[in-house]
Amino acid sequence: MKIRRLLRILHRDLGYFVTGMLLIYAISGIALNHRKDWNPDYRVISKVIQVERSEKHHFSEEEIKLILNQFDEPPIYKKHFTSKQDVVKVFVEGGMVIYEPESGVAELELLLKRPIFYHINKLHMAATSKAWIWVSDFLSILLIFVGISGLFLLKGKKGLWGRGLWLMALGFAVPLYFLIFYIS
Repeated sequence: MKIRRLLRILHRDLGYFVTGMLLIYAISGIALNHRKDWNPDYRVISKVIQVERSEKHHFSEEEIKLILNQFDEPPIYKKHFTSKQDVVKVFVEGGMVIYEPESGVAELELLLKRPIFYHINKLHMAATSKAWIWVSDFLSILLIFVGISGLFLLKGKKGLWGRGLWLMALGFAVPLYFLIFYIS
């Protein structure tokens, strides 16, 4: 079998194989690129309610649970303490409630994992397990092979020694430009 034919077969089949993983990386990559605009892993829910004012500075667990029950969807109590500024900080499942007894304001903040994005972002950053790091490395090797093998599939003006060389040079020039002019 000729080498060009073998390259075509391997390039095609491995290309199909890596497409699923590559799409996951591409989607999570877009989400992670814009993490200054939004949190791709969590969404923040913030709710403020007005409860009865109090001159007290220390509250029992039962009293705090009564305050939590005034939220539309009462959060699950974990523990609480009173800060030096007489603000009660209540740790709840997935977040915190800040209760100011003098004003009667209770503010709930919850961090909820974004479905799908949280998990694919962890895969993208290889923040899951050593096994996934090996899978990620294997994907990178396959992508290198698919990229290099693709260089040799076509002959003539449309191949590597024709316009392929110029397009590949342009592909190197784009990240090189940003490395030189935008990364100090």
